[in-house]
Amino acid sequence: MSETIHIALCADKAFTVPLGLCLRSIMQSSAEGTQYHFHILDSGVDRKLLLRGGFSNITWYDVADKMRDLPVYERFPSATYHRFLLPTLLPTEITRVLFLDCDTVVNQDLGKIYQTDLQGNTIAAVPWVVLGHYQEEYGQHLRSFPRRFGLEDDGTPYFYASLLVMDLAAMRSYGTTARIIEMVRNTPREKLIWLDQDALNATLRGHITPLPLEYNVIPLFSEQLENESEEAKAAYAAPAIVHFAAMKPNILTGPRNKLEEDFFRFWQESPWARCIPYPLISLSRMPSPLAALLNASFKALIPWPRLLRAYGSLLAWLRGKKTP
Repeated sequence: MSETIHIALCADKAFTVPLGLCLRSIMQSSAEGTQYHFHILDSGVDRKLLLRGGFSNITWYDVADKMRDLPVYERFPSATYHRFLLPTLLPTEITRVLFLDCDTVVNQDLGKIYQTDLQGNTIAAVPWVVLGHYQEEYGQHLRSFPRRFGLEDDGTPYFYASLLVMDLAAMRSYGTTARIIEMVRNTPREKLIWLDQDALNATLRGHITPLPLEYNVIPLFSEQLENESEEAKAAYAAPAIVHFAAMKPNILTGPRNKLEEDFFRFWQESPWARCIPYPLISLSRMPSPLAALLNASFKALIPWPRLLRAYGSLLAWLRGKKTP
């Protein structure tokens, strides 16, 4: 019998569909004989909706009330810290877990990445790589990291927290969870630009094993790759994991690149094809009754994507008219 691969993800009600799509992609990409057990850190997931996917081997952990005293931003709720609870939440007999952000789609069997040689480190992750014309916009935060935390700028990589291979036994032994939480609580909020990710990199700097770029391919960066490295070109040509960071697939615009085209096709073939795949950020800034009305109208128009996009163009035009 093959080893069980333990996969952990966290989500709230708004991200129930992305969570389902991620789980579905893992199952569809798995090699014959691969066995998974999913550990869901639950901040309000609609379990009935999720289980349309027919998933089994799930253990649920209610974490809705945890980490609420830590700093947050609009795009980063307290759930962003929940991944660091895994050493304390999972049974001690589980000594390794692969954590994934739920805004990901998996295209390859995860057995190989799960078995990564951590080379004596407690965690493996993908180094931060910004591509194309976004280097100036996002690169400034990366370049400022050592200065913000009083660290030597010695070229040590900065890592994404979206995919983490965790040696839980070592993390328990070293008290890694407590160290990271203490780092967050003792750091002025203005220094924590990327919150949990900054805390991870500051606490474990120099002790994180790098993973290949193909495990964190970000569609936003898929433009203008002609001057990038051969590794980057190969990763974006055949991504193992696509991560919809910074820009989510939007039903009001439709696919904006090849990777989003693949996502929309995958979503439309899923049990959640009549659900909005990602919450629309613009609705969160509206009064609740209006947001609910628009949300219902968008959902009703899902079978007619051209009408949805026309609707989205009209709303964009109206927003532009209101902008001084």
